[in-house]
Amino acid sequence: MRELFERLQRTKMILTGLLLVVGGIVLLVIGRNVSGDAIGLSELIPWGELGGILIGAGLLGIWIDHLFAKEAATSNEHQLRELLHEQAPAMRDAVLSAFAADHADLQRVATPEMLDRLIPNSLGLRLGDQAFADEIYTDQSAQAIEAAEWWSDASVDITLTPHPEHDEFFDVTVRWDYTTMPGWNSRSFACVGDRREYADIAKSRGQTSAWYIKPNDTFDPADRKAFELLAFSVNGTPCSIKRTSRKHYQAYSVHLPDEAVESTEPVVIAYTLRTVTRRSGHSLFFEIEQPTRGVSLNLDYTDGGIASISALDLVPSVRPTRIEHSPESVPTSSVRVGIDGWTFPRSGVAFVWTLEKELGRSDKRK
Repeated sequence: MRELFERLQRTKMILTGLLLVVGGIVLLVIGRNVSGDAIGLSELIPWGELGGILIGAGLLGIWIDHLFAKEAATSNEHQLRELLHEQAPAMRDAVLSAFAADHADLQRVATPEMLDRLIPNSLGLRLGDQAFADEIYTDQSAQAIEAAEWWSDASVDITLTPHPEHDEFFDVTVRWDYTTMPGWNSRSFACVGDRREYADIAKSRGQTSAWYIKPNDTFDPADRKAFELLAFSVNGTPCSIKRTSRKHYQAYSVHLPDEAVESTEPVVIAYTLRTVTRRSGHSLFFEIEQPTRGVSLNLDYTDGGIASISALDLVPSVRPTRIEHSPESVPTSSVRVGIDGWTFPRSGVAFVWTLEKELGRSDKRK
């Protein structure tokens, strides 16, 4: 590009010189053919002198350009290098200060590829370990940037009650509600009996939420009594639910309203599902599926035959998790977990319990 520009500039200079020469020749011809006795033009306008001046200027300009072109280019390049060398620190500081102070400036000029280089390099300077910074950025960006949805103000209400037909199981009713900008036009909920299939669904972090139940003589994952999506709504409006099933597998799908998917404002999604878990399993784990800011979980185990229960937050955060047990003076038994800030996938909360019959007495302890 630079060579082409220089060639065009030189061609323009040569053409200008040639035009001056041609103009000078034309003036010389006019000066010889115009009769000065008739109109006195030869005395008023010195055609010959003007023609000679133009011819000299054209030839001299071409010669000077050819003689000093390389020297001028070298001199300009040298001056530019000196200017950049002297002003580079000031220019660098000005650019970095502008990016740090104004998000709009950075957004206007930065590309995703540039940011993927800039952020880990800056983090490496701050931490003093570039390899550590690269690993942190790669892990966090994979969870946050690649997520199709970001949730906020998530509330989870869980109820554990004795199963009416099978004493060795709990009925588990779970209600989720959260605010988000929908990343998909549908949601799915699957109950699977194969751990590998469950792991594949959970790993994809897509629009399908998975629940694993090991096939047994009492409940099969494909049975409604083992798992069922009871309700799904968007901004309080119920959505229709479709169910499919096969061996050791069932799934529920919901199509979100078009106005919710196309909305420029966040929507509130709420759904309720029911499943089962063994009493002797002594634990229940709720995993965070998408990056979520602010999570509140409340587990009600009234009349569940549970003597004591503990909540284990598996959330790496500098903010302390709030865990509150209901007072013994109230008729209900519950435990509430509150998590502020952002929570990322592969983390969650586990509830671990001890049954009353395992203690050999009926009193409850927390």
